Amino acid sequence: MTTKLPRTPAQNAAIPDLDPLFGPDEPTLPDAEPPADLMLQNPDIIYALQILNDVVVGERPDVFMDTNTIVHYDPTDSNRRVQPDVYIAFDVDADSIRQRNGYVIWEVGKPPDFVLEVASESTASNDTGWKRELYARLGVQEYWRFDATGGELYGQSLSGDRLAGAEYESLPIQTAPDGAVWGYSPLLHLNFRWNDGSLELQNPNTGEILLDRRGLRLAMESELSQKDEQIRQLEERLNRRERPEG
Repeated sequence: MTTKLPRTPAQNAAIPDLDPLFGPDEPTLPDAEPPADLMLQNPDIIYALQILNDVVVGERPDVFMDTNTIVHYDPTDSNRRVQPDVYIAFDVDADSIRQRNGYVIWEVGKPPDFVLEVASESTASNDTGWKRELYARLGVQEYWRFDATGGELYGQSLSGDRLAGAEYESLPIQTAPDGAVWGYSPLLHLNFRWNDGSLELQNPNTGEILLDRRGLRLAMESELSQKDEQIRQLEERLNRRERPEG
């Protein structure tokens, strides 16, 4: 039986002071609908969802992950909301949140712990501006941004922040010998990588690049193709040996 979330703020749900974000220079509210260029973001968003579901979420009922659904953060104004590209919350009732059809911070009792935004022309300035400040005020522990263009939209191809007190501190970003730009997520225990315009997640212990369903299929097809070629070459050598001389 599903446990329904309370419709009033939970006692442990501390709603931060958001007035500085909504003063005379109030920013444009988040889009009520997905941006027009969402399809350009989708390959990286879908990849992240598949890998994070396999590696982080799994069958755990206390971990909630979703994409482009509404996170409500102000109990006095339902229009104050945000739609992260990918977000994860730990130690929550995932089924109850999904039944609610929206992540309501004061009902859940906590904000999401992790947010990933993928750059698009229509959202880039928000992602690096007021959203970053908002996520910090709400208490989102880690906030990552990925820019497939290599930094044309965000100014950086990859960046990550970790909450320290009430503000974000930038996580170290490095460049690998192969040209990939990467950083380590202490919260998820994964490396995030920008590699030739594509998002990659990496096991930091083994160095393995984690493959989604399509990646696994392509890798399997490549392996089978290599084996077929090896068999063909072996058969040619055997045929040459068996061919009579003269």
